[in-house]
Formats: sequence, C-alpha cells, structure tokens
Amino acid sequence: MVTKPSPTPSESDEPGIVSTEQPGFFGLLVKSVFEPGVNPAVVLAMNLCFFLLVLTLFALAFLTGWNKHVLLLFGVTICLWGSMIWFVMEITKVQTRPDNMPPTFDPDSAAPESTGSEESKLVGETKKDR
Repeated sequence: MVTKPSPTPSESDEPGIVSTEQPGFFGLLVKSVFEPGVNPAVVLAMNLCFFLLVLTLFALAFLTGWNKHVLLLFGVTICLWGSMIWFVMEITKVQTRPDNMPPTFDPDSAAPESTGSEESKLVGETKKDR
C-alpha cells in the first residue's frame, strides 16, 4: 500500500499567510547585522566565544607548564572580555535613555510654513555646516 506523506506546515499553509514564529539563534545573529544596537544573540555568541577561548588558553597553559607567554595571552583575553562586557553595558544604557529616542512626528500638528522662512533656515543651516 502506498501512502502519501503528510504535508509539512509550509506546504499546507495558504500562500498569503506569513508565519509569525520567532527566529532562532542564528536568525537573530543574521538579523542583528541590519539593526542598530545590541542584540542579545550577538552578546551570547560573544560570551560563548570568549569562554571557549579562556578555556582553551587555560588548558594550553596547563599543558605547557604555565608558560609565561600563554599566561600573558590568558590575561589579555580576560581583560578584553571584561572591556567588551563593559562596552555592551554602556551601549545598552545609552539606547534605553529617553532623550536618545527619535522624535515622534504627528502629521496632524504639522503646520505649513511660508517659503521665506524656509529659505532663511536653509541659509542658516549651510552656515552652520561650514
């Protein structure tokens, strides 16, 4: 007896409906390229990479009899990891400040201005740019 395999969710969905599933870890990493600011997936990937580097350097230091060069690399890695964590925390503080938010635009409250004042503003702005 031949049975037809059951359709996957993507095959049975209507073509006009878009899935609202959350992207996975790698999806968030790719998405972070196109978004400003700190993405939790990037921070997690950074911390994971630094942890694995520290673990590797510790093992290398143990295997080389605590070679001073490997210990120096270990110290530099710890300092770099700490500075990266500090930098991410500072960027997060700046992003969450209310005065850092873009201004809201209300098209109903926008009043048309005369052309004479616009020309004077343009002349003033070009002088400021110099």
